[in-house]
Amino acid sequence: MRVQIGQEAAEFVAARGGSLWVWAARPRLCCAGTPAYMHAATGAPPDLSGFTRIPVARLELWFRAPAGPHPDVLEIGLRGKRHPRVEAYWDGCLFALGA
Repeated sequence: MRVQIGQEAAEFVAARGGSLWVWAARPRLCCAGTPAYMHAATGAPPDLSGFTRIPVARLELWFRAPAGPHPDVLEIGLRGKRHPRVEAYWDGCLFALGA
């Protein structure tokens, strides 16, 4: 798995302690067959475990892989001007392919 992180996203994460947690999860209340969406946060999610540290320059990345294949490319970007937030993309998608 290759990790690509934009400059703005890297600066955003660094300003918040330098750690980033990325995981895929399905919505709790929804229909069967709903894809697992990618989530990213600069703080550890309180109700999840099983994260693995992925070596990335300039930040500490913790990734929780769903069962099945990993993405070829895990992209990290920054979204929003008024309330910026980090987002993770599985091979360019907001949902985990093959999960």
